[in-house]
Amino acid sequence: MKLLALEFSTETASLALLEDGGVVAESAVDAGHRRSQGLFDAAESLLKGAGWKLADVGAFAVGRGPGSYTGLRVSLTAANGWALPEGKPVWTVSSGAALAAEIFAERPENAQVAAWGDARRGTIWAGRFERGGNGGVKPAGEWELLPAEARGAEWPAAHWAAPGRAPKAAWVGRLFFAGGASEEVQPIYLHPAVIAAPRFDAEGKPLIQTEKPM
Repeated sequence: MKLLALEFSTETASLALLEDGGVVAESAVDAGHRRSQGLFDAAESLLKGAGWKLADVGAFAVGRGPGSYTGLRVSLTAANGWALPEGKPVWTVSSGAALAAEIFAERPENAQVAAWGDARRGTIWAGRFERGGNGGVKPAGEWELLPAEARGAEWPAAHWAAPGRAPKAAWVGRLFFAGGASEEVQPIYLHPAVIAAPRFDAEGKPLIQTEKPM
């Protein structure tokens, strides 16, 4: 099967083409183009360079965050638009899982990886992942909002992703071929409400956990 993968959860957006689990081509996408025709131009260029047509693609895999809500919404909308005419599948996975899969490939000694990102006003969102079968990964708990200073201190058994490290579309695609059920076809949004400052309990964890934008 030929697959087009999209990862737009960070400023370092990317696209990748995979066939039967192998990466055929990949490219970075200018973050400024996440809201414009630039995404479609980048996909067209990538397909053309590989000698593919959009009609050749049998499925679409999309990283669903957490991260930039606008980038995630644009990439999911694009994949759904491409898939709809012929009823092709749109498969999703958390962007954190894609990042964890790449880190596990680099660091076979690690049993857990913590993916994280800035959640505004002194908080981070974070989640842990463990190795799964066939090169996949599996969550080791729920996503959490934590004080920023908890990065690296919470979950000491986990390897925390380096600051600024972004998930890649190629690893979203690899997780598709590793198997596993698709997640929801909508972004993961893990930021505290803008109208209220985050509140922490006695252990330093936010009382506001998740909220989707209106």
